[in-house]
Amino acid sequence: MNALSIGDRVRPGPYRLHARFPRSVLLIDASQRMIFVVAPSLGPGPLNVVVPDPHALVSNQSLIIPRPIPGPRYHSAMPRLIRASREILRQTLVHALRRHAPPDSLVSLLEPPRPASSFQQSRDDYFRNALAMIQRGRLAQGVRLLRGCGQGLTPSGDDFLCGWMLACRLRRSPATAKTIHGHARANNPVSNAFLEMAAQGRIPLPIQRLLHSPDDAHVRAVCAFGHTSGADLLCGLAAGLNGPFPETPRLP
Repeated sequence: MNALSIGDRVRPGPYRLHARFPRSVLLIDASQRMIFVVAPSLGPGPLNVVVPDPHALVSNQSLIIPRPIPGPRYHSAMPRLIRASREILRQTLVHALRRHAPPDSLVSLLEPPRPASSFQQSRDDYFRNALAMIQRGRLAQGVRLLRGCGQGLTPSGDDFLCGWMLACRLRRSPATAKTIHGHARANNPVSNAFLEMAAQGRIPLPIQRLLHSPDDAHVRAVCAFGHTSGADLLCGLAAGLNGPFPETPRLP
């Protein structure tokens, strides 16, 4: 296997094909663990196997990751940020998301209400209701409202919860991230894989770069994930960094 990078959360064993996309192949094992065979343009991540041509490597319906795992390993642990660095990150997110997030992403939650489609208005009202519920101390109910909310391979609600759990980890509250994860898991194996990694503080390279060096370019790079997935994750991260407690995200 000619791997350019293999994530440190990839486990050896047999995997079967789950889905194909232009730059990636998703596989799943008997324990419902996901791995992502991706092109170099998508880059390293905790569950990513980066190869020159994902579809050539996974030419049939299965793939075996050998033991020992060959190739360079990507180390996906989050950096530890002091309070001042977290505040710089939060301010960078709030300003840069308004420039680079797709207009139909959750960035609309960070802005004053304005005319929007009926779908987007209903979605934003739904999110604000869930967040208000959390702020009143009903964490489990609010998280369960957000999980699976939205469309796509990873719905906006799941992406937002991933970002919020990363904020919990940055704010030295891994127990809160674990609690959120327990209520966020549902029946989407792809979302479940990302939620688990976020709860553990395991992140892909573009997010590592953003946390190490918060700036406009690194926010833009994360916003390039999917259609709105990267931006929605960063909205959750911004909300989680903004409140006085990681348990009660408040919109900047």
